[in-house]
Amino acid sequence: MEGELGSGARIAIALIVIGVIISVIFVILGFTRGTTNQGITTVQNSMDSMSLAQFDDYDQKILSGTQVISAIKLFEGRPVATVTKTTSQMALTPDTGFNYGAILTGDNITAATATTPASYITTTGASGLRKANTTDSFFTGGLAGNGNITYNMVYIPMTESGTRPFVRPTAKFLAELIKDTTGTIIGVCFTQQ
Repeated sequence: MEGELGSGARIAIALIVIGVIISVIFVILGFTRGTTNQGITTVQNSMDSMSLAQFDDYDQKILSGTQVISAIKLFEGRPVATVTKTTSQMALTPDTGFNYGAILTGDNITAATATTPASYITTTGASGLRKANTTDSFFTGGLAGNGNITYNMVYIPMTESGTRPFVRPTAKFLAELIKDTTGTIIGVCFTQQ
């Protein structure tokens, strides 16, 4: 009889120990899950900050033509519009520029000729990029394509001296951000000074 009680007590003790171990495992898993979620949030915030930091060099800064060309190539293939407004283009058609990168709503494509490739002309004003208030330090616009973004990756006109899209390496450009209606940065506009 004494052996039966000892066996029952051992089973009860084993069940209690297993219950305690399972409880400890659940507490550890809960702590780990909370820590993991907090870590994921921290990493996401850091990535968002890094994403915005790439535009710090182009927010109300004066850049050389060489820096403008480098910036356009830096954003190649990303959903970022890069508009250059050269003095020769604005002399011909005021408040217009050439878009390289993601195409904006309101961009007009010019047909290719034997000497020049097709280009995307961006208008600043009611039909294209605009400044909602005269005090804004950025343009407001939108990416064309409704989620299916198209790109202009033909950079050759920027380097052809004597053409309207030519970006002279020593010229000075004012860089201003382009944001959509939600405040998300979608591009940079470079205006020759």
